[in-house]
Amino acid sequence: MIESLKGSLPEWLSNLGPYPDIVFLSKVSLYRNIEGYRFSSCAPDKEKTEILASLREGIKTLQDFDNVFPLVELSDFEKEFLFERHFIPESLIQNGIHSAVAPNSAQNNILLINADEHLQISSISSGLKIQEPYSECDQIDDILNTEFEFSYDKKLGFLTSSPKRVGTGLEISVFVYLPAVVIIGVVSDLMEDLEKNNYSMDGTYLDGGGVMGSLFCIQNEFTLGVSEENIIEKTNIQINNVIQKEIDAREYLMKNARYETEDKIWRSYGIITNARFLALGDFLNLSSAVRLGVGLGLIKNLSILDLNRLTILSQPGHLYLENGEYLDLREENILRAEFIRKKTGG
Repeated sequence: MIESLKGSLPEWLSNLGPYPDIVFLSKVSLYRNIEGYRFSSCAPDKEKTEILASLREGIKTLQDFDNVFPLVELSDFEKEFLFERHFIPESLIQNGIHSAVAPNSAQNNILLINADEHLQISSISSGLKIQEPYSECDQIDDILNTEFEFSYDKKLGFLTSSPKRVGTGLEISVFVYLPAVVIIGVVSDLMEDLEKNNYSMDGTYLDGGGVMGSLFCIQNEFTLGVSEENIIEKTNIQINNVIQKEIDAREYLMKNARYETEDKIWRSYGIITNARFLALGDFLNLSSAVRLGVGLGLIKNLSILDLNRLTILSQPGHLYLENGEYLDLREENILRAEFIRKKTGG
């Protein structure tokens, strides 16, 4: 059903934004609920069915959103594919009976129905780029606001099931690679600094409680009482501070542990370009070190864009759909290694 998506790359995987070796992507979302219905978390199936039907009809007023995919009609592998592209949350892989997702043709703007809220309007960009995706979400919101009455309170703003989204309903998620910060052991300090400023920082890919690939998601935990412009401005400041922490950590490593750092980078490069069996967690950790090497100017024949694409395309849902049939874990790891060798010239 999602063949049209499988055969093309999202726009944000086709270009690089600011600080690409550190910032993987920025995702801006606006959360809205339709007046007269209970929140998705407590709405009965009948209401969810009505919300889904109403929003599917309303989406037709938008240009470039020709495909609406009801999740109930998709296989688990197809839903995993959508999760890997940051279109749906992981919770909808097993659930989402009354949910649907509608990406535009460039796959950078996504509408999600009946997930955390009735409607999530999102835009994804490469690197640290917040204003442009926010403007795209805002335009979509304005159009749909002529079709629907969204739940709104004059004092509080937009009403949502999550207290942290009440107000503007604006959520900004910035995914950052922090391998040097991880190596020198100051992740906890950075998390504490962000929490003091009402931001969360969580690992993106987790395995047994650990963070794979040194990739973290930083998110604002407030929208009430502030404008969208203030949230965007503050988020840019916080992310630039995080970027500087990673730059400082890299300089520290190259000054105090140059040979150990370069050895880690080149060993990782050698493995991903020559491995015959590669688990996802191993690849994420190794590619993070390789990304560090590209960012430091040590590795010349791989680009950040190459690594961005490999990060998404080597994940299970993408490999399963590309292969056309179910893979057990052993077959998946063999296919991943073969795919990465071909793409890296190994």
